[in-house]
Amino acid sequence: MPTATTAEAESDNPQPPPGFFSRHRRTLTAALTATALAAAALLGYTLTRDDDTPPEQRPMPTAPVTYTVDGEGTAQITYFARSATGATVRAANLPWRKTVRVPLGQTPAVTLVLPDDGGRATCTLAIRGNHTQRSTAAGPNGRATCSADLPGRASNDETSRASPTWG
Repeated sequence: MPTATTAEAESDNPQPPPGFFSRHRRTLTAALTATALAAAALLGYTLTRDDDTPPEQRPMPTAPVTYTVDGEGTAQITYFARSATGATVRAANLPWRKTVRVPLGQTPAVTLVLPDDGGRATCTLAIRGNHTQRSTAAGPNGRATCSADLPGRASNDETSRASPTWG
């Protein structure tokens, strides 16, 4: 069986001729530099674009909403702020008050539940300092809810603010 000669073995593993890289160094350097600049420009463009930011990550305009629960003893209170799921305060000592920022277009609400031994408590809701609703709970496990519509956009016009409604 014949063995491969050195010339045949080298043809199976081609390598650039001697001096190839030294003759083409400028061309290779220019090509690598152009590629790096193009990649940097593309990265910079991608990082500075505003139109691809998802809407849920953009700051939402909000309005101050004040929830108040008056009464004696304790109550379980659930209220809504920036989250659609709300927050619950178990066995909150009354009177209780919380001011939060609610995104415009959402429906702020506060719900109270009295304990098994009953009692009497009143919830009120104020948007931008204007009282919009009041509700009263009485007796064992009594419940009351206050909610109001929060307009979709803010207005500086004093006449456009919500007028008080008591329910």
